Amino acid sequence: GHPFVAQQGEVETVTRRKVKRLLSFQRYCHASRLLRGLVPHTPRSLHLLDDDYLGQAAHMLSKVGTWNFDIFLFDRLTNGNSLVTLMCHLFNVYDLIHHFQLDMVKLNRFLGMVQEDYHSQNPYHNAVHAADVTQAMYCYLKEPKLAEHLSPLDVFLGLMAAAAHDVDHPGVNQPFLIKTRHHLASLYQNTSVLESHHWRSTVGMLRESGLLSHLPADMSRDIEQRLGSLILATDINRQNEFLMTFREHLDNQDLDLQLASHRHFILQIALKCADICNPCRVWELSRQWSERVCEEFYRQGDLEKKFDLEISPLCNQQSDSVPAIQIGFISYIVEPLFEEWHRFTEPSLLSQTMLDHLHKNKANWSSLRCAHTPSDVQSRSQAEEPEGEVGEGSDIP
Repeated sequence: GHPFVAQQGEVETVTRRKVKRLLSFQRYCHASRLLRGLVPHTPRSLHLLDDDYLGQAAHMLSKVGTWNFDIFLFDRLTNGNSLVTLMCHLFNVYDLIHHFQLDMVKLNRFLGMVQEDYHSQNPYHNAVHAADVTQAMYCYLKEPKLAEHLSPLDVFLGLMAAAAHDVDHPGVNQPFLIKTRHHLASLYQNTSVLESHHWRSTVGMLRESGLLSHLPADMSRDIEQRLGSLILATDINRQNEFLMTFREHLDNQDLDLQLASHRHFILQIALKCADICNPCRVWELSRQWSERVCEEFYRQGDLEKKFDLEISPLCNQQSDSVPAIQIGFISYIVEPLFEEWHRFTEPSLLSQTMLDHLHKNKANWSSLRCAHTPSDVQSRSQAEEPEGEVGEGSDIP
């Protein structure tokens, strides 16, 4: 191809991206006026988003702290802008814009960049997952045991980490990146490869947007580091490390939420819970997430087949059924963490609700597995295998 033509194509995609960002910013301005109950002065012909949809989205936001919030519906009503819209709303709820003297234009630029850098082609690791984790995080930040101790900075970091924790996720897990010698694997020395990338991408976007540029340098550096510590906590390979420490604190009853370091640890745990809370949602929502994450695994398996690589655990559609994957995931990863969270909240209404859903959903998957699995072809059931196999590099469902 002619070098000039290629260059022109590149310029075009950059322009298109800028236009898309601009549009989503305009869409948000339009939405936020509506959410504040003011009629937008935009002529009807411009309706960037249908006013009726925005009205419904605004109504949904009044229930954003409830556990059965339907993020899929919210994403449709906001025309694929669930993450930006949700984050702006929560920043307003907590008055963070005023507290940190944030520039609304920069905030929108930053959130637009984050939302845009999630891959909408991923069945699971996309901006709707980020919005879902953020909504769960909000529910956890409101837990009575926690809420009274949190500083505005804690809340800011919790929400930011939730929104950005999987940004630019390629839809394949760490072992895949390592065995295909992906540049990210060598860059991060085969350790928390994806999580390190999510964090460094976030820092890049923070700096590019200038969101924190008015803060003292040491403060913005501290924010970047703490964001990293939160996002890196979502590495499923470190699950046991966090679980054991959490359990120990609860056994010893030595958590002191007056201490910044203990609050930070609980934020790490809260983000880990939010990241894997799908099986704790009502069945209708939970099932959709399960099917999406398994679809993403199966696509990785198909890629591995195509490149003649060994198919990773959980990624073989022939032998790893959705029910089997889910039962293993719930038993080895989700239940142990949420049982400790339940203890931590001295069971709150929410954590009781989550455990109830979790047990019901596990039972549902069990009956589905029995219905689907012919006795002679027992699928390579994760449920009967040691937890190492489940956690092994499968980036958190």
